Amino acid sequence: MNSDAFMEYAFIVMVALIGIEIFVSYMKGKQFYRLNVLIADVSTGVIFALVGVVILLGALYVYDIVEKNYSLSALGYHFFPLISPFQFSPSFVVNWQALGAWTFSVVFADFIYYWFHRHCHEINLFWATHVTHHSTQEMNLSVAFRGNGLQRIFEYTYFLAMALLGIPWAMFLLSHRILKVYQFVVHTRFIGKLGFLEEFMVTPSNHRVHHGTQRKYLDRNHGGIFIIWDRLFGSFEWETDEPIYGLTKPVNSFNPITVNLHVFKDMFFQIFKCKSMGDIFKTIFGPPGWKPTYLQTPEDAFKEPAYTEKYDPKPPMGVMVYVALQAAVLMAVGLVIWKVAKINLEQDMTSLGILSLVIIFSLFSIDRTMEMKRWSRRTEVVRNMLFIVAFVLALVYSNIPQY
Repeated sequence: MNSDAFMEYAFIVMVALIGIEIFVSYMKGKQFYRLNVLIADVSTGVIFALVGVVILLGALYVYDIVEKNYSLSALGYHFFPLISPFQFSPSFVVNWQALGAWTFSVVFADFIYYWFHRHCHEINLFWATHVTHHSTQEMNLSVAFRGNGLQRIFEYTYFLAMALLGIPWAMFLLSHRILKVYQFVVHTRFIGKLGFLEEFMVTPSNHRVHHGTQRKYLDRNHGGIFIIWDRLFGSFEWETDEPIYGLTKPVNSFNPITVNLHVFKDMFFQIFKCKSMGDIFKTIFGPPGWKPTYLQTPEDAFKEPAYTEKYDPKPPMGVMVYVALQAAVLMAVGLVIWKVAKINLEQDMTSLGILSLVIIFSLFSIDRTMEMKRWSRRTEVVRNMLFIVAFVLALVYSNIPQY
């Protein structure tokens, strides 16, 4: 299957599952969703997708060069035929070589992802791009959308190992997307332990551990599909108590810019306070939260629990209704531009860039309004004017089908 088609169908299913989980949460009286957190999750997810488009195109370009010129296939060893392992007509036939190739590709992708994910929790520079995903204090399916597009720069670098083996980029991309879709379904609190599956698969239970802020849960269970890597390499932990989700030092903001960049900001200012090149190196490549002793304060001490009250600005109902409607309009217009105007991502990079900036500013303004921040009314006036202009220009100058 084409990986783009796979993701289109998967996205529809994801949205439907989130809707079902919200409904069940409401009917059961569970407070697993809060509207402000949901909007913040979607906001960071949209920015992740916009930034990720450009990074993905660049990554696939580099991947293809490596695979064609510096891989086992370039040496004449072709182990990964890019064909379907199953034939359904005129009769059902299994191509065992292709099935083995696809199976290896998915498993190897998960193995690489384990190490990348683990390093995101061990190297501050990587953590700066991964912290966005952990910044929410909730655990539900929409959390899977929360990500930092810059993470893909490092992530795709790790996956060049697949290119060196001669795995075609289309096989890598679909394997990677299967991994990401699987990760979506384990972000839930509704599913308990799954018996023998807990021994070798990533499940909602052992992934909840990964999002916990308790000391015993920190930096555990990094696998994407298979938990066997954590068992093999000593990073596994059972879920024994309900995790307290989020960060050990809560960011306390729904602003997608803050959520994406706050660790980068902290690193930047700490570098200027460091007294040696060694301390600068450790600030960037040392473990998250590392500081030289002369910069440490009582606030740096580990606290458990990390917080006693979830971040919730509690704006008036009228404000939340306005924010929800504006967010819905923003998403709907984005889909119209994508589907109707049919922007070609490879050819219309200028249009994509302008629209991306408008959308990011719009999300920033909406989330500021949700938090009742200063200047939010003024940014909303600017946002609405910019968005109308950008929407009209996109429809006028893009490739709208003629009937």
